[in-house]
Amino acid sequence: MNTKKHMIIIKGEIKTKNISSCRYNPNSKKWDVIFIGSGKVFSYAYLSVEWLKDPEVLNPNSYRISREGKEFFDVQAICVFRGKGTEYWHICFGNGSERDYRRDELNISKSCLIDDKSKNVFEYLKQISRLNNLRNKDTDEKILEKRYEKILHVEKTSLAKYLNPAKKDSIMEKETIPIFPFGCNKSQYKAVKNALENQVSVIQGPPGTGKTQTILNIISNILLQRKTVQVVSNNNAAIENVYEKLSSSKYNLGFIVASLGNVENKKEFIRSQERTYPQFSDWMVQDTTLNSLDEVKRKSGQLSVVFDRQERLACLKQELAQLELEQKYFDEYLNETNFMERSSKSISGVSGNIKHYIFVESEPE
Repeated sequence: MNTKKHMIIIKGEIKTKNISSCRYNPNSKKWDVIFIGSGKVFSYAYLSVEWLKDPEVLNPNSYRISREGKEFFDVQAICVFRGKGTEYWHICFGNGSERDYRRDELNISKSCLIDDKSKNVFEYLKQISRLNNLRNKDTDEKILEKRYEKILHVEKTSLAKYLNPAKKDSIMEKETIPIFPFGCNKSQYKAVKNALENQVSVIQGPPGTGKTQTILNIISNILLQRKTVQVVSNNNAAIENVYEKLSSSKYNLGFIVASLGNVENKKEFIRSQERTYPQFSDWMVQDTTLNSLDEVKRKSGQLSVVFDRQERLACLKQELAQLELEQKYFDEYLNETNFMERSSKSISGVSGNIKHYIFVESEPE
């Protein structure tokens, strides 16, 4: 029996590869099954057997599959059979072996390159990479082009979001309440919150506006979620600035950073490792009002309200200043107008025949 086109389920178990013959007996209204090496006919009730046909054939390069934490490699073909209430995946490997699984046994991630728009943008980037002449000194291969050629699968990552920003799938949380151990202002609060809630976030500003401080707060929140974070830059000074702030005597957090990059940096990082952990006793929060993370997050949530009120107050002060300035000019205008009216009345009182008033400003002699 061709296992790529047929799948037989008996009492909820996949038996395809063990069966040499399976047919429905209209007389007994049962399935007559002969197993390989047996020759004996076993009869099963009609509802005990599912014979699935015409599977959906998937591109193996578009999926990453694992089971019990172990990823499948060298997958050559995937056939998906749809049964009553569940799916069954027939997977063929490069060494010639074949396996059958229930869908709920597998952890499956689908590449965003299945989507036409994402695929087209990615193909465009691959074409652009061929114009870059940065080459490997040993093989003379174009480095960037080679890297792109190796990318066959793009999951729910920042790259996936970049390829198709309109697509709704996201691995980010919808709402987060960040904490700010390095302090913040309103714009920094928004920047950190946006960075934690979106897969791609751009933060820009002139020197001295607190970009490094914002990066430190983002790092803190990621570590709080028990995740790791990679900070990269085409400018070594920017990376060193972040490291220096963390390792300063004020924070003593340099131990959480692995300064990597080129081979020498990696070797130096390994050589400099100590076998003892830092002393954490002085990290204990003494203030009893901040004795839980929930309390910290609650107070952090209040920051947004405070910043909104501060911004509103600043806007009102600016409006008030504009109104006061307008009032000043208006008062000056009224004074000037009243003077002109008083002058015209005094002149018209001299002669009732005057029809026009001419004001002449004499020039100095």
